[in-house]
Amino acid sequence: MMMNSNGKGQYSGNGHANAYGSDMQERQVSIKDYIRVLYKARWVIIISFLLVVISTAYYTFTTEPVYEATAKLMIEEEGGMAQSMFDLTSMMKKETMINNQVEILKSRTLAENVIRDLMASEYADELRYLGNSPEGKEKKPGIIASTRSWLAGLIKNKDDHGLEVSEEDDFDRYVAGLRGSINVSPIRNTDMINITVSAYSPFEAAYVTDAVANAYRRMNQAQSKDEVRQVKNFLEDQLDQYRRELSTSEEALKNYKQEAKLVALDQETEELVRKLAEFESLYNGAKTDYQANLKRLEYINGQLQQKQGNFDMESISSQPYLQELKKQIAEKESQLASYMASMAEIGAYDQIKNEIQLRERQIDAVKEKFKQEVTKIAASGFVDPSIVSTSLFSSKIEVETELKSLEPKVKALGEIVAQYSKDLESLPAKSLQLARLVRKAQVDEKIYIMLQEKFQESRITEVGQLGNVRMIDPAKEPKFPVKPKKKLNLILGILVGLGLGIGIAFVMEYMDNSLRTMEDIEILGQSIIATIPFIKPEGSNGALSKFKQLEDAEAQDISERLVTHLRPKSPISESYRTLRTNIMFSNPDKEIKSIVITSSGPKEGKSTSISNLAITFSQMGTNTLLIDGDLRRPILHKLFNLDKKNGLTNVLVGRANLDEVVQRNPDLPNLDVLSCGILPPNPAELLGSQQMRRLLTEAKEKYGIILIDTPPTIAVTDSSVLAPLVDGVLLVVKSGGTQRDAFLRAQEQLHRVGAHILGVILNSIQASNVYGSYYYYYYYHYYYGQDGEKKRSKSRRRKAHKKTHPSDQTIREGDA
Repeated sequence: MMMNSNGKGQYSGNGHANAYGSDMQERQVSIKDYIRVLYKARWVIIISFLLVVISTAYYTFTTEPVYEATAKLMIEEEGGMAQSMFDLTSMMKKETMINNQVEILKSRTLAENVIRDLMASEYADELRYLGNSPEGKEKKPGIIASTRSWLAGLIKNKDDHGLEVSEEDDFDRYVAGLRGSINVSPIRNTDMINITVSAYSPFEAAYVTDAVANAYRRMNQAQSKDEVRQVKNFLEDQLDQYRRELSTSEEALKNYKQEAKLVALDQETEELVRKLAEFESLYNGAKTDYQANLKRLEYINGQLQQKQGNFDMESISSQPYLQELKKQIAEKESQLASYMASMAEIGAYDQIKNEIQLRERQIDAVKEKFKQEVTKIAASGFVDPSIVSTSLFSSKIEVETELKSLEPKVKALGEIVAQYSKDLESLPAKSLQLARLVRKAQVDEKIYIMLQEKFQESRITEVGQLGNVRMIDPAKEPKFPVKPKKKLNLILGILVGLGLGIGIAFVMEYMDNSLRTMEDIEILGQSIIATIPFIKPEGSNGALSKFKQLEDAEAQDISERLVTHLRPKSPISESYRTLRTNIMFSNPDKEIKSIVITSSGPKEGKSTSISNLAITFSQMGTNTLLIDGDLRRPILHKLFNLDKKNGLTNVLVGRANLDEVVQRNPDLPNLDVLSCGILPPNPAELLGSQQMRRLLTEAKEKYGIILIDTPPTIAVTDSSVLAPLVDGVLLVVKSGGTQRDAFLRAQEQLHRVGAHILGVILNSIQASNVYGSYYYYYYYHYYYGQDGEKKRSKSRRRKAHKKTHPSDQTIREGDA
């Protein structure tokens, strides 16, 4: 629907949707549109802003201050027993090792230990982390806390004897509160960690932070000691066993020499015994290492089982590449044992220590590669990621790898020992027995010395505390709180409040499908012929006394809306006079003498508009005929306090003529009203009849203007039937009440019957809620008082003179 130069509507024929879409494409959204949306929803924005800002301010200034204290720890690389005893190297990268410690610091186990330390401390009665109120005062719970406590009381657990388990619940609550207040952050490119704890007092923040750091150090030391203790206990048992065996073997050798009258072996036999004792000592040492690692593995598996994170090493190491690495380790261990045996045969064993160390380093390199590959495969999904990041995972892989290396080593050394033992069996009986006793004594002695060295080393290691955590900076009491951040909170409150209000405003605008402004209608292809402000019931200064008292409340209300008669000098009356003028100048080529006024839906103000328009025409001396064409729900007879029994239907059925049924009100000269008459069963057929055409022709000869009130266009077809019979149609749109789709359907229906739409009356505008286009009514109100007298204030006269005069507005809207 587009308007031509003279204001006549030309229907495009493509439907209202296409017309609307093309108009939307032609019109671009401007800054004024955004300002209009914000201005219309200004109270929503203000209220949202105030609610958010006030709530933020209340929270900020009533929240108890929170303090934070920080302790700095250094995590040293793991060493101690694992490296000094079995030459194990750490396989985890520094980042992984630090991350392991971070997870331990966040663990529930550590938090439980800290809470136990706090409960046993001298400040237990003062700490808020243990449920104590500040300064020993009883804290009154809020509504939310009281409700939570009441619900907790309803579902509180009980033990087997029906007693409430409150202490355990309190302990769990303390642990959860502490864990939520601990923040652990690694320092980049260092081996250091910051532990930060928040509390409601500076002293408690620093005290609890140090408690967390100390509990972590003890936990780290205890874990290291436990692993070492397993090995030390095993070595102690072995040491006692070999002490007894050494004593027995030495006593047996001594007795045999005395009985057999033998003092020593010959040189060749002595050399054979020496070699056998040397390799048997290496063999027993490897077996001891193997058994010690089994003890370590047993302890580690037990710890992993408690954490439900144990895993099968065989399923991981069965991968082809790992099998190849295991084969290389076995081959290199066997080659080393064979090399040592061959060198011993030629008497060069004591000269190959450097070569042995070189080959052992090569074996260690393969073992390191094996551990790295195992870690990669495990981290790719074979093992729970939470277990991969722990030191237990690292220890298990180290021990398992060492066991994989010791197995072929023990086997190869055992074969060498068996070969030397076979050679020893070829000696004469007496020499053989003596050789056996000498070998047994030498082997027991070497094993006993080796075990004694390792046992002493384990004791030193245990006493030396294998923990790798050092306190660098203890926590210090903070001077200023970190929460609430007053400035930041207020700034965020302001921004969020404005953002929320503006967001709601645009959501409301998006959801609002009603027509509110001139722009809303113009974008749909129709011109605005007049805008009518919202009519407030202000009383009439006795004007209603001109009518007899009405019993119908609806008619009373509408009578108050006859502002052109009751308040002729009001801005609203001037708006109707503007409408009258614009109708007169809407088509210079053809005089407009008959007009149908309709709307898309009910209660949009068409009866009020047509009544006031009729009064304005009569006030300028034009003979005016107002016809109530709503033969379904007539209202004009109530509005003007007239009889409806004889009216339009009487004329249309031929029972009366026009002059017999028109009615006049003595207070409204030049205005004749033709009420509806008796309500017929077929309104549309009567209004479209030839008799209606003859009535309009007759009325045009007697009256200067004919105004016909009709039902809503969408509801019934009455207005569509009458539209082709008159000179023009006015569509009434209630600002904020008429829906866009309904208006388009009404417009399309009128164009289908060839109606000439003069324009749209935008009714019930709340000028105070609209930005940019409706100041005229205020200007006029400044110039005229309600009684029609001019204001005496010179400043207001100057202000009114500078602004648009009503007549100027009339001409401007008439030109539109």
